[in-house]
Amino acid sequence: MSSRWKKIPPVSLVAVFISASCYAEEAENQVFEIEPIVVTAQKVEQGSQDVPVSLSVFSEKELEKRNISDTYDLVNKTPNLSMIKSGNPSDASFLSLRGITPTMEGSQTVLFLVDGVPYLTFDTDIFDAERVEVLRGPQGTLYGKNASSGVINVITNAPEFRKEGSVGLGVGNYGELKTTLISNDAINNELAYRAAFQFDKNDGYFTRSTDGNDELDDVNNLNGRVKLRWSPLDSRWDMITTIQGQKQRNGNNSFASLSQIKSDSHKVYSDTDGYNDVDVYTGSVRVSRQGNNVDFTSTTAYTYENKDSEQDLDFTPLPEYQTVLDMISKQKRFTQEFRFNSKQDQALRWLTGIYFENEDSINDIDYYYMGYPMGDSYSDMESLNYAVFGNVSYLISDQWEFVSGLRYDRSELDFDYVSGAMSAQYTNSYTKLLPKVGVNYYAGENVMVYTSVSEGYKSGSFNPLVPSGVAPAYDPEYTMNYELGMKSQWLDGRLTVNGALFWIDWKDQQVEQQQYPYSYTDNAGKTVSRGVELDVSWMATSDLKLFANGGYNDAHFDDYSVSRYDGSGNYVGDYDYSDKSPANTPGYTYTLGADYTFMNNYFVNFDYSVIGKMYFDNENTESQSDFGVFNVR
Repeated sequence: MSSRWKKIPPVSLVAVFISASCYAEEAENQVFEIEPIVVTAQKVEQGSQDVPVSLSVFSEKELEKRNISDTYDLVNKTPNLSMIKSGNPSDASFLSLRGITPTMEGSQTVLFLVDGVPYLTFDTDIFDAERVEVLRGPQGTLYGKNASSGVINVITNAPEFRKEGSVGLGVGNYGELKTTLISNDAINNELAYRAAFQFDKNDGYFTRSTDGNDELDDVNNLNGRVKLRWSPLDSRWDMITTIQGQKQRNGNNSFASLSQIKSDSHKVYSDTDGYNDVDVYTGSVRVSRQGNNVDFTSTTAYTYENKDSEQDLDFTPLPEYQTVLDMISKQKRFTQEFRFNSKQDQALRWLTGIYFENEDSINDIDYYYMGYPMGDSYSDMESLNYAVFGNVSYLISDQWEFVSGLRYDRSELDFDYVSGAMSAQYTNSYTKLLPKVGVNYYAGENVMVYTSVSEGYKSGSFNPLVPSGVAPAYDPEYTMNYELGMKSQWLDGRLTVNGALFWIDWKDQQVEQQQYPYSYTDNAGKTVSRGVELDVSWMATSDLKLFANGGYNDAHFDDYSVSRYDGSGNYVGDYDYSDKSPANTPGYTYTLGADYTFMNNYFVNFDYSVIGKMYFDNENTESQSDFGVFNVR
């Protein structure tokens, strides 16, 4: 269950641990510790405390206990990460991490992966997952373009050579029904399978004020995943083939003016019901070999994403103003990555690889006024992306380690655009070197202090929603991250304290200007984001775990003046955004919680998450106050 509470002071991050100090004497005489988690954040297996990156990891147990069932749940429990979404799962949502926020029509700045495969549809369910890793800060060296503020990687459970299965059923208010079916078994000594399916439906949250219709934003989501694993006996090869599908049939009537939302957040007013139909299909093959000195990994994937949506653009019940957008988007994407890496028990550790991506993206848009066509556009963009990358870590001594990495990344784009009687073809290409350097200092067996400088970038592209007369192209944006962090464990592994300080120089930021039903994208001059993150966990007893995390960022435009155009594409003047905060960027987030296990298989888990004040526009005239959500399971 969830309810909105008034914000509590950040000092409680410390107070919750002090108040539990009565457990210290009991804990001192027992042997237990926080369970270690193995991650692949740097594309090799490492303990989460050994990764010199600001990192949040949610294990399978934690995902279950904290009821993290979709991306939005995950975001609300992660420091300095937030998500703006428009009602049901849709592509009209975006992620903000460390104050770095994308535009609606541009690529995300947080790269979203499932089992290492990139997805555009990130607002999705999370089920049958082994763990989820959230990497904060630019990850361009290892992950390439569109990871300029971080990476979310969902790692799902692989087939195992044993019989297991589960059936889940959940019900809730607003007609909520969720069912899950999981099956795993060995076919023979070399083959095993795992199948996971989930169906989720509800009647929606909003009610239309004019007719009382309360199923305008209903949800009907079906997800399925089948994996086949081949692990030959007496061989070091392992291959996992995955077929995954997602089908969303959702209502799409979740918009109202800000004043109407503040008056009654339960009501909508649009006279067009709207819909959002999404189909996503992915096939992938992951092949790995464990060598004596060198390991090999290949990941091949093909993804097809089709989105068909209808949306009211005037947000009113007045038929004389009825404006509707119909949009069909199709993306076809092929990716291939080959990696080689050394063993991780050596003083000199390295990783190298090559990456290739081919994507074709089509947008077919029609506008209607009072049922009559008022405009249309069609765009087809084909992009090629290829890269060579490497990373090296060298232990100079028992205490000092040097880290360096470099990626050569190139993107080539062809864009065909038709709007009414106008047609145009555009071609762009971008080449970027993405370096990373760092130093790790091991102050003790369980204390690591690290510092790093890394660069990320989001590729330039074309905005298909530009008004007539405005060029659709915009340039890449770049982030340079300076970070000082610490990973540490204390009290014989019962207390984990991780923290990071960061400063991000954000150049040529892509900023979208809205002129419904159109928009255009500019590149800002310079933006700065600086802040801090803290993540603390304490096993107070063998049954009680207390945890807290928080993030603060100060993001603002340093130098940004934009040209403005009217709906006909005519220049109407400039506006200076200097010292303003980028839209959809909360100043801080934090979470407090506890997990108590009893009678072996029973638990009580609660957490209280707060998202700070944020602005909805770059002029900083419209805002949302800070709020908190309390969850108990």
